[in-house]
Amino acid sequence: MILNKLKLIIFFIQTINHSICEVDLNNITEQNVQTLQRDYQNIMQRTIQNQPYYIKQNNGVMYYPVPYSHAVNYTEVPYEGIGIINRKLNEVVNNCVYEKKYALAYIIILNAIESIGLTYMYRFCEFAIEMNKKGASISYHLKQFSKNLRYKIVPIFNREWISPIPYDCMLNVYKKHECNHENYKFTNVDEVYMSDLLDCKNLMKDKINLIREPRVKSINNIIIDELTKTQEDNDEMIKLLLPDGFGDKDIIGYKNQTFCPGCNKIWSSGVIDVICIFLSCGHGWSCECCSENMTQCPVCHEEITGTQDIHIKTPTRIMKKGLLSLKPRCFLDGREARCMSCHIQINDVDPPTKHVVIPCGHGWYCSQCIDNFTNCILCDQNILSNQCVNL
Repeated sequence: MILNKLKLIIFFIQTINHSICEVDLNNITEQNVQTLQRDYQNIMQRTIQNQPYYIKQNNGVMYYPVPYSHAVNYTEVPYEGIGIINRKLNEVVNNCVYEKKYALAYIIILNAIESIGLTYMYRFCEFAIEMNKKGASISYHLKQFSKNLRYKIVPIFNREWISPIPYDCMLNVYKKHECNHENYKFTNVDEVYMSDLLDCKNLMKDKINLIREPRVKSINNIIIDELTKTQEDNDEMIKLLLPDGFGDKDIIGYKNQTFCPGCNKIWSSGVIDVICIFLSCGHGWSCECCSENMTQCPVCHEEITGTQDIHIKTPTRIMKKGLLSLKPRCFLDGREARCMSCHIQINDVDPPTKHVVIPCGHGWYCSQCIDNFTNCILCDQNILSNQCVNL
């Protein structure tokens, strides 16, 4: 009797952990929605407003687009009979749950998260452009923006599989211009810098303001003190809307999820903890179990002389200090290929240019940076050699 009760308790705990930690994007459940509501409870009382990108109509049917950066079975969720405009997010989501439209409820929350993050970045671009027109320093504000980007927006977008293209654009802008502006002050009027920021704004302009924000006043032609006040308000808003305090989660449903060619076992979430590439060809990948039993590469059929565990991180940053390393959501994501050293994105080309260092297996390093170090940037372990990885 006691043993049976214990089994039930263990089963119950496993069921809860599974429902909280794993989300199938093609089969959203009520538990998934409730978990998302709890994780982002600070935004749930915010009001949704009419936003053409997110609230669309096609042949008389209203639908919401999905924000995923990965290919899933559907790209939009239809809805009817659900009032959305000028209603609080939590009220709309609860109504969807009552109607058992769980996927719609889930997508509405994710779209709100995406729009809030993009609105914050868009407002910073506005601020930075106006400050540069006046030759005013943004060093302090850039540090605060960098902190919010690294510790709030980037981890959240990565966690929820929201497209990273807009913040990648901003990372590249500040990487490109850091050498032209001493100590990140950006006090020299720079038309190219402002044009690059405008390009970032254009990536985001169609997705801002799904959630009503306090500021509606234009910042054009206002004095510096007023400009800095608008950015301070912007920083406070992102603190409120995108709180810390939740862990990672596994997401399944990506059409091209990572699998082992030896056992064809699809990884539960596409998140790679430890995989192995084959030496000396550099092809991959394999789970640890299969890598021990293979003698021939399943891709090129070359004899396997050894294997190397690889541990990929993707760096994100604007300021020189405080590098954030994120574990890729899926190994097949081209966006995850960013050099650990110079931070440029590494394109998938032939011959491949993605490298890891041995023995620690950290990467990625680009072809220009791979031979420049004696110790790994990430773990400081001595580098014995390196391997070009061909996925």
